[in-house]
Amino acid sequence: MAEDIHKKSGTTSAAFLKVDAASRPISMGGAFTGLADDVNALFWNPAGLMSLQKQQISAMQNFSIGNVYTQALSYGRLINQKMAIGVSLQGAFTRIDFRQAPTTAPDQEVTVGGFAPGLSLAYQPFSFFSVGITTKAIVEQLDVETLLGFAGDLGVLIQPFGETTKLGVSLQNLGSINSGSSLPTNLRSGISFQPTKANVLVADINLPLVAGYPSVHFGTENWFGDFVAVRLGYSVSQGENPRNGITAGIGLKRKGRVSLENIHFQFDYAIVPDPMGNVHRIACLMRF
Repeated sequence: MAEDIHKKSGTTSAAFLKVDAASRPISMGGAFTGLADDVNALFWNPAGLMSLQKQQISAMQNFSIGNVYTQALSYGRLINQKMAIGVSLQGAFTRIDFRQAPTTAPDQEVTVGGFAPGLSLAYQPFSFFSVGITTKAIVEQLDVETLLGFAGDLGVLIQPFGETTKLGVSLQNLGSINSGSSLPTNLRSGISFQPTKANVLVADINLPLVAGYPSVHFGTENWFGDFVAVRLGYSVSQGENPRNGITAGIGLKRKGRVSLENIHFQFDYAIVPDPMGNVHRIACLMRF
């Protein structure tokens, strides 16, 4: 699951949107659509914003092979008992050599990549049903060309069998970009089972609608003493170069001190083993 934003850039524009954001979901195998219980829901299923009990801010940094760096920022809060709002920013960048002629030395080194700021709203008409929508602008820098576009995500989250089980569906990146190429439109569906507050099992099916291959994701999270979490996951995909394998991660919770005593910090780390080099993610989430 090495997340190089250029390996698939010939199939769609804004390939950085294929890189799943956040650390906690990735450590659970990339299964989060049916859980979506923190501000990371902005990138997976915006309907999950209704699960926020406090305001949340999250920042994530991804370190992968090929000097490709992925970042994600998100903020969410409830407006009232039936509505929630969130803002997000997702991006990925790297630097490449630029040549105007077939020379040994490059003319210059340029930054390529892109970013997408988003605005999300969620609505919960019934206690067992919520829906969310995200609108986002897309800016992609390719060599000396800049592409602009707009897209939206739509998510649904239901609890048909009580609070322990949730089902989620999310349609992502439905829109257009001025290059005329397609965006990486994607359909996710997921389920979560949470027998206790400290334990959860999750599973997702990911279906690219434009380019790519279906994948299946499984994961689990176990908290010990509301202080340390251990997460494991596994993903299976198809194609010529399938990204199958185990993911893992940990989480740490800590309450702030003195002037920060009303802020609860959560630090998450995820590792995705890959034959070409491990992918590491770190994130900090704050509840206040």
